[in-house]
Amino acid sequence: MNLKTWIQISLLILAGLPLSGQHPALVEIEQQLAYHADVMVNASEARHRIKAMEAFNPLFDQALNMSGAFDYPFDSLKWISIKMPSDKSFKLYSWEVNVGNGNYRYFGLIQKKDGTIFHLTDDFKNATNLRNEEFSSDNWLGAVYYNLMEGKTSNGQQYYMLFGVHHWNAFENIKLIDILFFSDEGLPYFGLPVFKMNEGDGKSDLYNRLVFKYAADGQMTVNYNPGMQLIMVDNLVKRMSRIPGQGETMVPDGTYVGYQLKKDIWERIDKIAIEPMESAPRPKPILDSRKGNNLFGDKKSKNQHK
Repeated sequence: MNLKTWIQISLLILAGLPLSGQHPALVEIEQQLAYHADVMVNASEARHRIKAMEAFNPLFDQALNMSGAFDYPFDSLKWISIKMPSDKSFKLYSWEVNVGNGNYRYFGLIQKKDGTIFHLTDDFKNATNLRNEEFSSDNWLGAVYYNLMEGKTSNGQQYYMLFGVHHWNAFENIKLIDILFFSDEGLPYFGLPVFKMNEGDGKSDLYNRLVFKYAADGQMTVNYNPGMQLIMVDNLVKRMSRIPGQGETMVPDGTYVGYQLKKDIWERIDKIAIEPMESAPRPKPILDSRKGNNLFGDKKSKNQHK
């Protein structure tokens, strides 16, 4: 045991923290990972970000293969998305690296509680049937996931709904809702027909996922609203881009569509009753149109009227 690790253990003891879950080697390797992650996300030059990425990825893989890694929080890796279901059966890691000229690379790992690790290989640019195709870990639609929800199909199959973002190019981003499930052999797959949309001809079809491409300089909402019990999605319309050279693109128009769970299927709702405000909300004025009130809303005395 080197001096640095011994000092870390001593500090934990002095602070009264338990050593269980604080694997000394993981504590040390996490410090290196945090440094590389910060550089690969925040460095101003692409060559520095790429170099940090090339150091981070194998080191993170090494860390996850160490004893106790599944229960280790890695909470100093602020730029890495870590999602886990309620039963804590697996962890899903995802991250992105801006490699320059509007290009991003995406990385993902699924670590099961038994220690099995699946590397996710991004193949988004080569996918052709985004709505209906099923993908494996080898042709993953790379994204950084910002939310995970749990659900079941009509036949009781467990799945995990993943909300993610992907920087498509310098002009457009993509937000998607994908479905992760595990086969009987325990292998991860993406895509299940749980989304229903009306096609305008009286027919409706089921889709494996939802994919929304929009202007890179815009903000788009795609997330679950627990208060309304809906997946809320900004409605997109075609507009001329403000980015030189892009042409037409999709932007939010200020209205929303939604997806509501009905009999184990997420059905599209074309219009959500959200009343737009003409002005910002403010408290009701104490001094209103009625005369004779003072600053606190009380009736003025005769002397106050003078």
